[in-house]
Parts: sequence; C-alpha cells; structure tokens
Amino acid sequence: MNEFVVSFSTDVNTVHQSPGVSSEAGSIDKPSSWAASNLFPANASNPLIPGVSICGGLSFCAAESTGFDYFYWGPIITFKDNAVWTRGKHNLKFGIYLQHSHLNQTTNAGSAQGMFSFSNSAPNSTGNALADMYQARIASYTEYGRVLNGQLIGGYPEGHWVQWDFEPYFQDDWHVSSRLTLNLGMRYYLPYPYYDISPHSLDSTFVASQFAPAAEAQLDGGGNLIPGTGHNYLTPGNGLVPCGTGGIRLGCQVPYRGGFAPRIGFAFDPTGSGKTAIRGGYGISYDVANGNEGASGFFGNPPEAAAPSVYNVNGYGNIGGGIIPPTGMTIVGYHPKYPSIQQFSLGVEHQFRGDNFLGVSYVGSLGRHIIRNRNMDQVPVGATTQNVPALARTQGCDAAGNCNVQQILIDNLAPTIYFVPYRGYTGINVREWSGNSGYNSLQVNYRHRIGYGLTFQAAYTWSHTIDNVGNPGVNDYDLSRWKATSNLNQSQILVLNYIYALPFFSHLGNAVARSVLGGWEVSGIASFRTGTPIDFGCGIAGLSSGVGGPVRCNSLGPLKVKKGITDDPQFGPTATWFDPGVIGQITVPQLAANGQPGMFGYMGRNVLTGPGRNNWDLALLKNFAAPWFGAEKSSIQFRLETFNTFNHPQWNGVNAGCGSQTPAGQPCSGNDNNLGNGETAKSTVRGQPGSFS
Repeated sequence: MNEFVVSFSTDVNTVHQSPGVSSEAGSIDKPSSWAASNLFPANASNPLIPGVSICGGLSFCAAESTGFDYFYWGPIITFKDNAVWTRGKHNLKFGIYLQHSHLNQTTNAGSAQGMFSFSNSAPNSTGNALADMYQARIASYTEYGRVLNGQLIGGYPEGHWVQWDFEPYFQDDWHVSSRLTLNLGMRYYLPYPYYDISPHSLDSTFVASQFAPAAEAQLDGGGNLIPGTGHNYLTPGNGLVPCGTGGIRLGCQVPYRGGFAPRIGFAFDPTGSGKTAIRGGYGISYDVANGNEGASGFFGNPPEAAAPSVYNVNGYGNIGGGIIPPTGMTIVGYHPKYPSIQQFSLGVEHQFRGDNFLGVSYVGSLGRHIIRNRNMDQVPVGATTQNVPALARTQGCDAAGNCNVQQILIDNLAPTIYFVPYRGYTGINVREWSGNSGYNSLQVNYRHRIGYGLTFQAAYTWSHTIDNVGNPGVNDYDLSRWKATSNLNQSQILVLNYIYALPFFSHLGNAVARSVLGGWEVSGIASFRTGTPIDFGCGIAGLSSGVGGPVRCNSLGPLKVKKGITDDPQFGPTATWFDPGVIGQITVPQLAANGQPGMFGYMGRNVLTGPGRNNWDLALLKNFAAPWFGAEKSSIQFRLETFNTFNHPQWNGVNAGCGSQTPAGQPCSGNDNNLGNGETAKSTVRGQPGSFS
C-alpha cells in the first residue's frame, strides 16, 4: 500500500496594540504635548509612547512596553509519501517527508517606539529610579528601525524567510515470535537553514577574525560612534557581513549535513500468558527549528536594521541629534548542529486479578546541542588597563585616557561599550548549539478497570532534570558554571483520575424516582506535584561586576524550605518560603573579575525548590435517556463541575534574593524574600444543564 499526501497549512497573526481593559482609552498613545526626540527620524511619527524600565532605589522594579503592531504569516507546504509492505513476520514502512516553510513577519528587536531605562546605578542618577524618570535622567534609551544606504531611517522592518526540510525513513515491525516483537527503524534529517529572500535582506553575521580594532570608528564621551573615524555598523565591513556575500552562505550557515536517527524497541511476553510484558526502547530525534527559532538570529541585524542605545542622557529632548549610537546584534553559529534528544526506557507491566494493571518503568533522555545564548562581546575577565581617549581625565582614567577598566565598571562610572572586544557594539549575542541536558525518572502507573462501579488510574513520576542552559550575562566566558537542576524540573508528580458510579437509589421501585435519583456518577482529577526551582539574584546598589554585569548571591548556611510569616513594614504579614538569613549579599571584593574564589558570588543556579501544587477537580454527572431520533440511542447529560474544589492556594513564584539596598556581605531580608502571589486559582463551579450525545 502506498499513500501520497500533499498538505498546506498557514498561521496568520495580526496584532494591533490597544490599552488594557483597566486602562483609559488612548493611554498608550503619545499626547499632543509629546516632546521627546528620536534616534530614527521616521519613528517620530510612531503613535505609541516608549516603553519604560524602572529599577533601583525603590522597593520594586517594573518594566512595561506598549508593544508594536505585528504581522506574521507562516505558510507551510508538506509532501509525504508512505509505503507499507508486509512480508512474512515483517511489517515494513518506508517513505519520505519534505517540507517547505515560509516565515513572513514584522520585526521589532529593540522597540521602534523606544525603550527608556532608569536605574540608580547610572552616573546621572539621583539614587532613585522613579525620581530619575520625573527628572529626565535617562540611564539608557534604545530604539529600533530600518537602515537604508547607511542612514538611520526607522519604521518596522519586515523579513521573508524560507527553508526546506527533507526526511526519508525506514521502519520494520518484526514479529519474531508470538512472545517477542522488535521495532527497528532509521530516519535521516537533512534540513536547509532559513534565509531571507527580501530585496534588502535582514540576514547578517559577525566574523570575529575579520574585525580590526584600529579600523572601527572611535567613540565620543557619550559612547557614540564618531563619523569619519573608521567603519561603523551602518555599512558592511570590518567583520560585519551580510549573508550571501563575502564568502558567507545564504542564511549565514553551512547547510547541515544531516543526522541519522535510529529507533530500536522491543516488547516481550516472558510467560506467554499475555498478562506480563517487558518493553524497552531507544531513539534519537532532531529538532529542526521552526521559523521563529530558525530565523531569530537575524531579527534586527545591521547593516539593514539596528537597535542603537544611548546612555546617561539628561532631558527627553536631548536624544538623537544626528549621532550614531552603538547597537547590538544577534547571530547564529556558521556550522549548525541541530538539537537532538536521545530517549530510552525499560519497563515491565503486569495484569493482576480483578482487572488491575501495574507498570513500573525507567525513562530517561539526553539532550545534546541545545541552543543557548552567549555574548561574545562581553568585557573579558581579567581586564586591567585600557586606553580610551574619550574618557581622558574622567574618574578612573588619567590625562592620556588610560583607564582602570574594572574599577570603572564596578563603580558604574562608564558603560561597557568602551571596553568590549568589538567596539561599536553593545553586545553580539551568539545563538550556539552548546547546551546539554539529562533526564532520569522512575515512572509507576496503576490502572483499575470497571469493577464495583469504579474506574481508577494513578500515575507517579520521580525524576530529576539537569541542564546547563541558563544565566547568560554573568560570565559568558565560562558557561560551565550553570550546570544545575533545570528550570523545568519537578521532581515528584502524582496524578489520580477516577469515575465512580454511585450505588444509591439504583434499585428503587418507583421508576420516576429511580430515573431522577439513581445513576449518578462522580469523576475527578487530583494532581500533586513539587514546585519548580527557585533562582536567587543579588546586587549592591550602584555597583556592578568587573565585567559590567549582574552577580549572584552567597550562601550563609544550609538552604532548605522553611515556611513562615514575616511582618513586612510595607505589606504587613507576608508568607515566606525559606529563611532569608542564610542568603547573603555579595561582598565588594567578589565584584572583581580576576578569577578569584567566589567571583561574582558563590551561589549556583536553581538551588531551592519552590512551592508545589495540590489541586482537585471534581464533577457530578448523570445521563438521562432522551426519546428522540427513533432507534438511535440518545441522552441528555447534566454535569456539575468544580475546579480547585478545596480552594488550595496555588502559589505563583517566590521572590528570592537580596534587594539592592542590602549592604554588602549582609543577610538578605525584607520583601525580596516572600511567597509571591497569594493565589493563582480559586474554587469555581460550572454547570451544564444539558448536552446531547
């Protein structure tokens, strides 16, 4: 038998921004008195107000953006040819899978309407980020837009990406005997990377070996590139290469040579009774990136688009003025290694008397080549003195511009753009295939089929997931530090589901009473699970690390779950999840980037488990016979449902870490260590007076 299928699917998404239901009409639009200037001339006509980030010198941090009008269209054409051939004890399947994907969308990598950041660590700060906003003391401002012929034009760029994926496969279900079946197969993945077919492609990359520091434009005292002093990102060159030029392939990636994905499995009946089965398997799968994943390394890249940032600006009308601020970009590795997962399992299942089934299995997986981000333009660890003429005679620099890099960055006297390896860029984020993960679990499943009016099933999982994907920005030259419990880990999960036919009133002599009062059923799902990990963040007000980035906390004692109540001076009685006295603010010597013990904080990643869930959903239902549709059986069902029936609090996150006002080396305290939102769900009741079946 042969099956050939051609299919077409598409996803169209158009978003127009409007105020939320609790906001006044027009509250996200610029008022007629709006006087702030722009980096891109065309963006001045953008009707939306810029986004705002406020943090430092306050009891809270807040960030909000007005978003942008967004268009997405992702048509996909798929060709599948599958053949099945049975010969003797072999059931053979083989075929091909061919997919042609398109991605057409608006890009907004850095907010075309602009993004203001106010921080008490900025040199021009009052010490209070909210006061900075009112006094127009801007720590940084970022704006995104189109670049044309080396000029900042503005507007929302659009990209049009295409990609091919070819996957032939073969599978053999071999019935070796009545007690043993083998499943053998192989799939081959051969994807071609996404590339932009627009007349002015947004795809570009940065080739570090082609960058010459002496050829790049110099920076002025505001951190902006000085025209005429060298190359800048508005034109190709000095390491900045549009895809498909300069020996770089379309999509800025070498086509992947493919990956073999074997699948092996077996099912064995050791007794021949059909009541016991031993099953196992192993298989590899590759994650061929979807459009957003595959093309996301190019959204907003110069020289066709840019998201420049200005720093330490006083006055909303003093942004821009023909300057060329530095920009960031995101690139992908030139030699792709698509993420893969190896899955394996071994288990036994047995049927006991009374239609009871019990299964016990080991299930594991290994993730390889997981995508993670690394800033290749971070200030190097161990930086000492660097000559920056623009900073001559400023604090931390002598008259010749020889600057103490780490002291300047620790004290936030100047932004990192003066000291990064690739001048002119605020960051070059590399999406690389260097992440790994591991999952190991014991899984137990119990089923009881209908007996005494009860159908019941229970599933329990005890597991642990480890990966090294997380916490970029602290020290991107050493990502090995972040191998720890995964953000997704939930070590224990128990799920129960059941249907029970109530035995009451089913034998009443009165037919009407029996019909109304008898035949009711109760069903429900109960789930219990441990929480996801908690990550701790620290930071001293007004200070950064020696590479100009964030830092971690210190451990002052054994860290474990310790529920309690604290009398917060601002919020009153507040639930807590752990003892904040065992979490310490980083010390000042640890801010230095010299490879010393405890550099950037001793604490690792995901060191504590957060609150779990205890949820019961119940339903009461009954089917009433309906005299319709002739001989066809029909019924009306009445159903009364409750969700989170017993109103257990389902905690949503834990505030964990030291507030910036906590002195160096001191224990954390205050509202920075509370049990998040009180409840994320309440008991609800939903009734269905009738449904036909």
